[in-house]
Amino acid sequence: MRHSLLSKFQGTILGAVLGDSIGLQYQRQLVAIPPQAEDLQPILQLTKHQQLTLGGATVVWNSLNCKILSGKDSSESGRLGVACAQSLIRCSGLDLKDWRDTWEAFAKSEIYHRPSTEFESILNPCEAAVAALPAAMFFHENKAKLREKIMLAIEVWPKENKPEWETAILAVGYTIARALKERLDPATAIEQTLAYLKTDNALTELLLQVQILLERGADLETAATHLCKSATALREKQGEGEKKLQTESIVNPGNFIPIALAFYCFLNTPEDLRLSVVRAARCGIAGQITCALTGALSGAYNGVAAIPVEWRQVSSAGVTSLPLAEGPEPSVCETRSDAKIVELANNLFAVWAGVYRPDATQDSAALARAVAAPYVIRPRNI
Repeated sequence: MRHSLLSKFQGTILGAVLGDSIGLQYQRQLVAIPPQAEDLQPILQLTKHQQLTLGGATVVWNSLNCKILSGKDSSESGRLGVACAQSLIRCSGLDLKDWRDTWEAFAKSEIYHRPSTEFESILNPCEAAVAALPAAMFFHENKAKLREKIMLAIEVWPKENKPEWETAILAVGYTIARALKERLDPATAIEQTLAYLKTDNALTELLLQVQILLERGADLETAATHLCKSATALREKQGEGEKKLQTESIVNPGNFIPIALAFYCFLNTPEDLRLSVVRAARCGIAGQITCALTGALSGAYNGVAAIPVEWRQVSSAGVTSLPLAEGPEPSVCETRSDAKIVELANNLFAVWAGVYRPDATQDSAALARAVAAPYVIRPRNI
């Protein structure tokens, strides 16, 4: 294996969280909000060409991009993803009751403020794909089990358009799973994903367009523009009732653009996580979600070693400089602590590997390890 499975677990979660942070800071710069960390300035530097490119694309994402002004430093989907990972660790797998309790606690907490009438649409399909990343990682070894468990998991989450959620989560989850198993070939990744999905809707149409763009060697501006136009055309066809998709999708096809762009940015430079995430940010389209998905895909493929050291240093420095405040302790996603994120990935990996108490491994790190065949290991005091 090029990279250990633990490294890939760490890379997936850390890539998603740091990608979310890069996307947020880039969006803040677009609306003239200075980055919270000065060290991020070189990473997020805009050019005149990029500013012009972003102007036409923000119209599609006006409703989603407005979230960056909410005062929160991490996306709702990222926080829910961390909560879901903690549920998997706490229950040593998917426990539907705990999974439902986690969702209800998230929906009713101060993390997300929406009228109760909109409770059903808290997350769009792309955000749901980010939130479901831990489940995709935990059940990555078997594609049939992956589909089964993800279907059970999202049944708990209220949603208006089940087919679109399923397609978005499975598209990202299956690609992550193949990357974790070292079976992902960038040249055929989209083809294999579409074969696994076995459906036809707006997302699959956009992924087909991504494949065409990659084969033609299209640049970032061309790809972003083409995907936005394709989403608009699909929306118009749905509105006019012409050539309706098999799923009769009523979701705005534009809501799938972050996934399509994430696939494009990752597959265009599969060996370079830094470049993939920065290019995803410079698309200017739903930066947090697009960068989080790109970071997760590239992190699963390249492992944690591919994440730039300076990004991790900025993350850790930002945590140590946070002022103390009254109230509950910030969550992993809120603090963006490099150590806490890695610890979360380690614990998730440990539970997947069969460790009974992953939280006790650090306390007993100094103890010698005992290895034995199954069912023959004995307590130390015997």
